[in-house]
Amino acid sequence: MKTVIIRACFLLALFVLPFVAGAQELVSGKVTDGSGEPLIGATVVRKGTTQGTVTDAFGAFKLKLAPGDVLICSFIGYQPLEVTYKNEQPLIIKLSEDNQKIDDVVVVGYGTQIKREVTGSVSSVKMDEMTETQASESFESMLQGKIAGVNIQINSGEPGATPTVIIRGLAAVSRDDGSAVSDPLYVVDGVPIISRTSDDFAITSTNVLADLDPNDIEDIVVLKDASAAAIYGSRAANGVILVTTKKGKRGRPQINFNMRYGINFVPQLQDVAGGVKEREQVARLYELYAPYGIYMPSMYTDVTNPFYNNSSDWQGYLYNTSITQDYNGSVRGAGDFGQYSVSMGYMDSKGILFNTGFKRYNLMTNTSFNALNKALVVNNTLAVSRTDQSKNPDALSTSYSSLLPLPDDPIVEGTDVYGVGSDSNLNDRIRFSSDATLNFLKSMAYNVSVSLEYTRAMRDYYSESRRTLYASNSSDVGESKNVLLQNTLTYTPMLGENHNLQVLLGQSAEKTESSVTSVSSVSDAPSLSETVDWPTDNNIGTSDYTASTILSYFSRVNYSFKQKYMVGASIRADGSSKFGKANRWGIFPSVSGGWNFSSEKLFSGLDWLTSGKLRVSYGISGTTWNNDYLALGVMDGGSLDIYNSLLEVSYGGVGGYTPTWYDGFKNEDLTWVKSEMTNVGLDLSLFDSKVEFIFDAYEKLTKGLLLTTSLPTTSGYNEVYRNAADVLNRGLEFTLNTNLKLSGNLHWSMGLNFAYNKNRVVALPDGNADIIKTSTSGTDFGSIIRVGNPLNGFFFYESEGIYQTENEIPVDPKTGASLVGLQDKVLAVGDRKFKDQNNDYQIDVDDRIYAGDPNPKWTGGWTNDFSYKGFSLSVVSTFVIGRDIVNTELLDRLSLDKDFAGSTSLPNFDNYSIWEKSGDNAKYPTLNPWSDVNQIITQDSEYIEDGSYFKIKTATLSYNFNKGLLKHLPFQSARVYCTLDNVVTFQKYSGPDAELITVDGFDDSDGYPMRRMLLFGVSLGL
Repeated sequence: MKTVIIRACFLLALFVLPFVAGAQELVSGKVTDGSGEPLIGATVVRKGTTQGTVTDAFGAFKLKLAPGDVLICSFIGYQPLEVTYKNEQPLIIKLSEDNQKIDDVVVVGYGTQIKREVTGSVSSVKMDEMTETQASESFESMLQGKIAGVNIQINSGEPGATPTVIIRGLAAVSRDDGSAVSDPLYVVDGVPIISRTSDDFAITSTNVLADLDPNDIEDIVVLKDASAAAIYGSRAANGVILVTTKKGKRGRPQINFNMRYGINFVPQLQDVAGGVKEREQVARLYELYAPYGIYMPSMYTDVTNPFYNNSSDWQGYLYNTSITQDYNGSVRGAGDFGQYSVSMGYMDSKGILFNTGFKRYNLMTNTSFNALNKALVVNNTLAVSRTDQSKNPDALSTSYSSLLPLPDDPIVEGTDVYGVGSDSNLNDRIRFSSDATLNFLKSMAYNVSVSLEYTRAMRDYYSESRRTLYASNSSDVGESKNVLLQNTLTYTPMLGENHNLQVLLGQSAEKTESSVTSVSSVSDAPSLSETVDWPTDNNIGTSDYTASTILSYFSRVNYSFKQKYMVGASIRADGSSKFGKANRWGIFPSVSGGWNFSSEKLFSGLDWLTSGKLRVSYGISGTTWNNDYLALGVMDGGSLDIYNSLLEVSYGGVGGYTPTWYDGFKNEDLTWVKSEMTNVGLDLSLFDSKVEFIFDAYEKLTKGLLLTTSLPTTSGYNEVYRNAADVLNRGLEFTLNTNLKLSGNLHWSMGLNFAYNKNRVVALPDGNADIIKTSTSGTDFGSIIRVGNPLNGFFFYESEGIYQTENEIPVDPKTGASLVGLQDKVLAVGDRKFKDQNNDYQIDVDDRIYAGDPNPKWTGGWTNDFSYKGFSLSVVSTFVIGRDIVNTELLDRLSLDKDFAGSTSLPNFDNYSIWEKSGDNAKYPTLNPWSDVNQIITQDSEYIEDGSYFKIKTATLSYNFNKGLLKHLPFQSARVYCTLDNVVTFQKYSGPDAELITVDGFDDSDGYPMRRMLLFGVSLGL
């Protein structure tokens, strides 16, 4: 009997045990980091199933498990981990940080995304990599040559000058602006900042973004295609630049201090014929060309004149070696309560040109606090800054005649020929933002944020003349206020191990206000006050106020399957007060897809292929204009001029308003400028991520650019603004990054990027009529906008050399009359030989041609970093290829009028091929100051040159102290370095610097060259 019972129990056990072993129970667990801190939102999935969950605010989770089940736990920035459940409770899963994964998380609009799942064209750079090797007043200059497709042009070496940033080609059309640009949208910590082109900052002309200390920036992300940027709607047509500032990190508090001291050297300046050489050249011009009875000034003829043989070096006097100082200190940390970051900075960059420079004072705090058991996170950011770009009141000309005395000459002691007075330029900015994120239902997060931004630009100008006793004052204040309220809801449901879905819903409301107040006064005698003394009879005052609002709704959906197949879509609706009534709302959709083909079995045997992804996207984004009321009609109430003359509009003795003629008739059909972009991309990572290759091809069609169009005279107006011009940009982008270990402790990292862009005008108003760009005063810029050609082409006369003999001057066989030159000049030997394009024997505007393209075809940069133990060498280079530029600097120096003697310096004519007599094989025509028509004209194709250049921007040698040395020092880290900035430029351009060119291709640096700097720095971590 006993045997039977035992056998029965055994059989029962065999039957029951499999069910008991496989029975699931509800298991409690917790996911933490390496230090035991809970990870909120970590994913826990039972392997081989769709059963999973995410951790709560305590890092805890609950899941039905049976002994032997395998869990896959993952969290962004940490290495995934597989854990086998062995019937223990609670189950503790500890994840380790993955530095490579941390770098692979990319900030995008209103959130973050794993780089592997990004389907748009997005580029990012770590700011520390640049601040450790470069010195600049603003971060945009540091981006030069760093990102393919982002062209950054600098047209002045003055500290605090504003660089031009163009993403994927120029798309700006204007009739009267010689350098209209298409600025991107800048977003700092999720908040769009007031545009640099706003009227208030035009008061001081200081770079708006220079108030942000590059040392406070964590990283910068550029959204280049429409699928990435369309989430920002009506302001993203020219790309979006996302700036993320530094936050505190877990561990011991991080105390850092950076000190920099730079010596700014004057580069090679323009050649000048000084002293005796200048006198000889002036005498030669008088001898060749001066009319009878015209004599040279006494300084050229009177040997008793103390300045007869003088040779004042005005360039040496006004250009001098200067100093740059830059200090930044910060304290950062984090714990269970949240994180904190406090930083302060001070920069003083003296200009190499007398009495110029740039100063910055900045303070920034970033804090976050956890509440409701870490389910609620509150972030606060406060940034306060002041920038100072005060300078001399008058333009500092370095082209005075060398025979004139310097101000410190004892014979003329007290003479200040460079201007007396001051030009104070101050800019203040206060930026505050606060947001709260509530995590609930495990997979949902609601965020509400409010941001306030206040900017103030102040200029106080005082100038006087000791010769005429004339004095003038002016004071201008511009203020802008921006209020932004945003609400977003993010839903990331757990759909299983292979599915990743993220849904974003958002709403924002924004209002921007700007006001400008200007007062000025004139006096016939110098004043003791450098501010406007109000009120007096000679004072004039004006004020202006504008406001605009935007109400927006947006949504984005991203889905990936096994991180192999990805799709994404977004849409934004913007209602703007700037749009006309007929088009109050703009809709901006986008769609994108990606395929990580390296995850396919077909490629599994390729050891050299680490990862590979194909991307494709299409989207629509937009942009608007600066005038808040253009679509509604702008009125003018008149003003007073500097002579106190009444210009007020009146009728019957009563003041009134009239539509402004320069803004045209109102058009309520005005709407946003639409940019449609298609992008195809390829991302490759090879040889265990040692080599990275990125390729993009794009087409961007910008439609509805704002332009004035003609109206019939019977309307009472000359023109009306319409969305009437289209521009097409097509391009290719290439990026190659390597990270190689050459031998032992020697490492080499290289980054090479280059981009090709072709720009073409597709449509223009008034039947596609050419636009010859002229200023409001009628000045001809020499630029043309023509359908089928790139923007801002040079509209010049085609030079064919110099007339060497009378026989070379064409004669009309029908009339026997000789070819007539510009302004009806009777052509002579030594004059410029322009081609008569239409064979009418008259050189006039009809003979000008499209003579050159100022838009670069290729742009890029090349960075090389070498490291050996604690030493490192970094060399940063930039280049531009295939651009035409105009040597306006030489044009201005050769263009002499009849009063040239004694007023200006002369170039050394020996360095230029200038015609004087028959037989001279000269490049430049006769320099006859008394000619009826000056032969040195700005629209001469002879002055168009190759603007390509390759520049070694910076070279930095540094040393990081190792831990052995730091044991004897009170520091956690220490680094010393030396940087040479603006090392050398290789160019064909005969002018001073092919980099300092305006966006429309003219050398308009105003005599302010790019300084060369030797910088010494120390970075300490306590």
